[in-house]
Amino acid sequence: MNEMNSGQQLPNGTAPQQGTEGKNRTRFIGSFNHSLDSKGRLVIPQSFREKLGETFCIAPGYDFNSIAVYPTEMWEERNRTYERLGHLNPAVNQYLEQFYALSYDGQGCDAQGRILLPVNIRSKILQEERDVEITGANDHVRIASAKASRTGWENFRRDLPGLLQMIAALEQGGNP
Repeated sequence: MNEMNSGQQLPNGTAPQQGTEGKNRTRFIGSFNHSLDSKGRLVIPQSFREKLGETFCIAPGYDFNSIAVYPTEMWEERNRTYERLGHLNPAVNQYLEQFYALSYDGQGCDAQGRILLPVNIRSKILQEERDVEITGANDHVRIASAKASRTGWENFRRDLPGLLQMIAALEQGGNP
């Protein structure tokens, strides 16, 4: 990956997204539909595999409605954020206990570009669903059941006018 000086711009005129150490951060974008095989393996699109690297972490999405696949660097950044939340708060502890119970670091793809979704996270989040949507979620890859993705899209379309108003208010420096 080429490092860019802070004053450089991308071809579209925007500055690259910077990580906490000044490095360019990998962004995951796009959406793909796939199916889990009988062993719980899932083909990860080539563009996502390249950005994930040799090893990565599989964890619940922040809302436990999807599975997140993080490059190791982003996983470590997420952990630092959680460590700052304070372990004396019972709600934080409850959340983190469940989050880490369903997290698996040091994961990798097999020779066919598949990842094995551990049975515990797969059964609790995807349940029996085999058809999934693999989506770029900026700093990680999101895996959700096709049914949950359809519901999420329908909710987004319903809420879009209000979301656009909130974004406009934020752009103007106001409160939504």
